[in-house]
Amino acid sequence: MGAERNAQGAVPVALTLQQLGTNFHGSPDDIYSPSLNLEPKAGVDLPTCEVDFMWVSRQRRQGKTIVLLGECKDQGPINPAEFESDIENLRRVADALPRRRFETFIVLSKLAPFTPEEIQSARTLNGQYQQRVILLTARELEPYWIYDRTKAELGIDLHGSRPEDLAQATDTIYFRNR
Repeated sequence: MGAERNAQGAVPVALTLQQLGTNFHGSPDDIYSPSLNLEPKAGVDLPTCEVDFMWVSRQRRQGKTIVLLGECKDQGPINPAEFESDIENLRRVADALPRRRFETFIVLSKLAPFTPEEIQSARTLNGQYQQRVILLTARELEPYWIYDRTKAELGIDLHGSRPEDLAQATDTIYFRNR
């Protein structure tokens, strides 16, 4: 997988899906699909875009369906214009899902640390009363339990068994006091 250029994107996607499955405890209600091309219906003002994965899970306590839209990057540099385009496309797709039926999260994973500019762009995906962005790096993707290395490195005790836990952890790690 690592030898061909066209397969490089498969590694961060596979690691991200494996980590989500491990920490969400692999509910039989969860489904996911990698590499989706999203095309809006005729007359709908949404971008035609690609997402690296979509994860769907039924949420029992509020009767909503949880949707995670994912964009995954390897260790190489990210073109800033491409990253901004990805952010805007994910925002528009996530915003198009009705909040009364769906709780939508946006996962950005990268096999290297995020730059300050990438963190600032990702932060714009949250609203004043909405935490929906989840940032994951190799630090979270490589260990069996998602925040083992984060606790050792930053001294923060975090948990990640639900998407909202991951969004809260992202806020704690990246957005507070910045």
